[in-house]
Amino acid sequence: MRTSALRGAWLLVLGLAALSGTLYYDQANIAVWTSYKPSSNAMNGPAEALTAQIFTLIGAFAAAAVGSLVLVCALLFATGRKLGHWALRLTVVLTFVLLSLVAMVVVVASLTGDAPTALIDTPAWLLLAEWAAVGTALLGAGITTSTLWQFTPAEADAPSAAWR
Repeated sequence: MRTSALRGAWLLVLGLAALSGTLYYDQANIAVWTSYKPSSNAMNGPAEALTAQIFTLIGAFAAAAVGSLVLVCALLFATGRKLGHWALRLTVVLTFVLLSLVAMVVVVASLTGDAPTALIDTPAWLLLAEWAAVGTALLGAGITTSTLWQFTPAEADAPSAAWR
């Protein structure tokens, strides 16, 4: 159980690191890939592009910060401490839920809403790399969550063995 939980945590950290790197690369090159549709308000396009760049940078920093936190919790878990066990449980579950929600919001928002004024032509390979990183992180979080939250019946001699 311990090794599969650690493998899932390392997969989560790897996915978040890849996501952070691809998002940072995306925001650094967003100005090159942006074109603007004619609009009655000339500020709409640049404002949308700048907003996309800012939120992409925030996403890159958030992915790096959460990846670092999960890495610290996984290292605490590897030492065998109860604190590390519970810290990894809590961190991975929250990361799994938040990453799932953000992924759903991005998908739903891309399918609905108004047509943007700023057209950002992000290369397909970068979009695939970003979604592969999200998938890897979700897979790692799912493996770790399912491993760490298994309930086993308690034995009469060891009441503390109910949760592993």
